[in-house]
Amino acid sequence: MQANNRILSFSIFRSIYPWVIVSCGMLFYCYNYFLRVSPGVMQPELSQAFHITATQFGALAAFYYYAYTPMQLPAGMIYDKFGVRFVLCAACLIAVIGLSIFITADSLTMAKTGRFLIGLGTAFAYIGTLKLASIWLPPRRFGMVAGLATAVGMTAGTLSQKYLTHALETIGYQAALHTALITGIALSVIIIVLVRNRPPHQHSSLYDMHTPMNIKQLWEALRIIFTNPQMWLIGIIGCLLYLPSSVFLDLWGIPYLKAVYQLTPEQAVLISSYTFYGWIISCPIIGAISDKIKRRRLPLTATGLFAAFLLCFVFYSPTINVSALYAIFFMIGFCCGAHPLCFALGKENNPIQISGTAVAVTNMLIMAGGVIFQPVVGKLLDLHTSSPISADGLPTYAASDYTFALSVVPLGVALGIFLSFFLKETYCESQAKESDEKIFTPRHLEPAVEPIAN
Repeated sequence: MQANNRILSFSIFRSIYPWVIVSCGMLFYCYNYFLRVSPGVMQPELSQAFHITATQFGALAAFYYYAYTPMQLPAGMIYDKFGVRFVLCAACLIAVIGLSIFITADSLTMAKTGRFLIGLGTAFAYIGTLKLASIWLPPRRFGMVAGLATAVGMTAGTLSQKYLTHALETIGYQAALHTALITGIALSVIIIVLVRNRPPHQHSSLYDMHTPMNIKQLWEALRIIFTNPQMWLIGIIGCLLYLPSSVFLDLWGIPYLKAVYQLTPEQAVLISSYTFYGWIISCPIIGAISDKIKRRRLPLTATGLFAAFLLCFVFYSPTINVSALYAIFFMIGFCCGAHPLCFALGKENNPIQISGTAVAVTNMLIMAGGVIFQPVVGKLLDLHTSSPISADGLPTYAASDYTFALSVVPLGVALGIFLSFFLKETYCESQAKESDEKIFTPRHLEPAVEPIAN
């Protein structure tokens, strides 16, 4: 009887343990979301601490993306080369080091260095989660993990905003970030203790069945991708349609809601979180509809058009009832849930053997929106403001200043919709040239799933 109980316990442990390991990657992705959205909540405190204008604040926040965006491409190769356990732990520690520099920074340059290291470390979070899922879970669970990780990450983003809003009022931003620093150290310990590179019963020959790309193959893959005009179009459209997240939700949304609608920090964070909720719910729904009707461009264009209309209504309507803002921002997020179709288009416009690289390039182009437009909004704020200087010598910004500067979001989405009419419909099938397909063999590369922009 005891032997049977031990066997049963061991069987349960073996079935749960892979999910425990994958959950470690998801926890790091949640940590990434906390660090990404934190400047938007702390904008007044950071501006006063470093005595900076909106232009400088936008540049400070964008230093995260300066590292995060280009690292999307080599991250997968680094995981293949050194293994998930070591790289994931090292990435978490790099983010922790960046956060410690940011907390103790006594100059803007030092703070930018901290944000850069945070972006460098967290660039490995989402890819690491997918890598762990591909090793430890059956292939049929891969897509579910990709969607689940995104949903969990966005939920972490909403909870992070709520926590920071409360913490800023009680203990200040440095003390709040010290808590995050301790959490990051604990997370790195959890990763090194629990995560393993592969299941113990899996032989090395099985684990290495798919040989990662060498440098020559990578350059050939990049040549095919970057000489495909559709890939540039997909990347630009994806970047523009992601502006509601990379510019508004990640950084300028909460200051905008407080200035324009005279909301308390708690109200602004709550309304912002409704956009996340809509996004989380709609991602699987719109993806399933797209697969069912075998169309990518139609749902992307239709939802983008509705999102642009709602954004214009928010920015340019003279009066909106605060209670209506919750529903409006939820619907904006719901419409933006079609955005992951850009990854499907990126994959389907290239040979299946290099779909992983194609998705990485698509993600890199999409995330470039944070690099470009976060500082642009700050610059536009400074150019437009005519309000008097505050008592501490910093510029002040009126509601009209935020409306003017953040017009790049609805205008960018509208431009993305216009460009989407030039996309070639893939009908959910590969549109790659036969000559490109022959360059690679299935042995060289693993097919990849379509992740959501992270």
